Amino acid sequence: MEPPHHREPDPWDGYTCHIGAMSAPPTKKPELVACPICGKLAKVKELGRTGKRDNLCAWYRVVVLRMWKDALWALAFESKKSYRDEDRLTDRPQVSLLRVYRFIPGLAEKSFRLFDGYPWTGYVSMDTPPTKLPLPVAEPFGWCSAEGMGYTVINLDELRHSPFRYCQAETYFDGGTKPPHTTELLRYLALCTQWPRQTEMLVKLGLQKAVHDLIAKKKWNRDAFRWAETDPQKAFGLSRAELRDYLALKTYSDVKLDIAAWYKRLRRAGMAVTFTDLEELRSEAPLTVGRLVVKMARYQVMPARLLSYTRKEKTRKGQKRMTINTLLTEWVDYLEDAALLGYDLTNPIWLMPKELHAKHMSTMEPAAAIREKQTSERYQKRLKKLVSRYTFSTKRWLIRPPVSATEIAAEGKVLRHCVGGYAERHIKGATTILFLRDRERPGKPLVTIEMNGNQIVQIHGYQNDAGQAVKPMVRYADILDPWLAWLAAGSKRNKDGTPRVPRQKAADGKIQARTA
Repeated sequence: MEPPHHREPDPWDGYTCHIGAMSAPPTKKPELVACPICGKLAKVKELGRTGKRDNLCAWYRVVVLRMWKDALWALAFESKKSYRDEDRLTDRPQVSLLRVYRFIPGLAEKSFRLFDGYPWTGYVSMDTPPTKLPLPVAEPFGWCSAEGMGYTVINLDELRHSPFRYCQAETYFDGGTKPPHTTELLRYLALCTQWPRQTEMLVKLGLQKAVHDLIAKKKWNRDAFRWAETDPQKAFGLSRAELRDYLALKTYSDVKLDIAAWYKRLRRAGMAVTFTDLEELRSEAPLTVGRLVVKMARYQVMPARLLSYTRKEKTRKGQKRMTINTLLTEWVDYLEDAALLGYDLTNPIWLMPKELHAKHMSTMEPAAAIREKQTSERYQKRLKKLVSRYTFSTKRWLIRPPVSATEIAAEGKVLRHCVGGYAERHIKGATTILFLRDRERPGKPLVTIEMNGNQIVQIHGYQNDAGQAVKPMVRYADILDPWLAWLAAGSKRNKDGTPRVPRQKAADGKIQARTA
């Protein structure tokens, strides 16, 4: 129970940028003062607003590691400090042992009870390599508003004396906090009981993402890595020379895993690509490269040829302001539309047409009509949820989802950008497209928005805002800012269905609510 008595909030890393569009601004940090006992920074709450001090109650979670009888043990404690009883304000917190883990090579065990004083009735173990995810030996704690699912690890140095001393746990959990605060240690150790060499290999190679995906995201990354293999060449499915070139790539862990999967897919299609080719393609189209690889494999298009084609298209009249990323995305969207319309894509004239943008625009509307007929009934259920979550209006502005794939295609045709190619993915729920309208002219397209949850992925007006000095995020800030704040607060509505906009501080310091 060492200080700080209340963990400090994580620092804000700045605005989150999505292709030039800025997300909602960060929330204001709470005021912190120095604790008179230990000097650490702590939050301040006025005593008059604490009721019976129930909202001062605090939790703290700890996992203590210990080597004992040739096994690594992990004891999971939950502590609680209540300030409701005025006579016991300075008492020590109540500490409860709720979970006990034991790790030896080939076996991970977990014993648990619901609350302090309850019998130890729960037991799970893992004595064979996992075949299904999630791992049966889970983390000790569920979600808590004060601590999330995280816990502080004490005695991490015990790993150096354990059978798992070579599993690179210290490297994996080097997040800069001493002692470390995590949500993955016990699943990591459970994985090390079955696949110690694989875990060590991945972390040493800088591919921690593969480990994190398996234990936290229930994702195998089978296209890139075979967990059952201990030999690096067999694990990655590459020759010695290929593995050397692959490991020489200087890029992020998650990108490296994707590149290995893309490379093997293209090689299976009989294409002599290199890792450098794929890295160059990824740098030009980071969000589209996965879809590009599928089309390249199907139509036998080499990365160098595709980049040369799009760069040539960029020089055409009227397309100089379009980025390579936009053109590559248009090419993928065009191929999907063309295939739906029955074009012979084995013919180079159709596969890589001159004036790609114009050709794409000409295929969007008929392809969207076909898709709408196929998916209209299914989309109606999704549309109700989109309206509830995203529809927002002020006296002048309106943000709403499209009612059909045809409307998305029409939006792209009027604004002369490629949103029509997103129609099918929007209908299926792979992405979310929204329209910004002036309520006095609701039928006139102004700006199209692509969303990922509550984050703006991209936002564009006529011709992707080419030549516009003021971008949409700035021009329409008076509607976008309150809308993003409303989304972040949970899209709450009043009884009459109007958006309930979160309160904000005015310039004079008083609290007021925006009206929508």
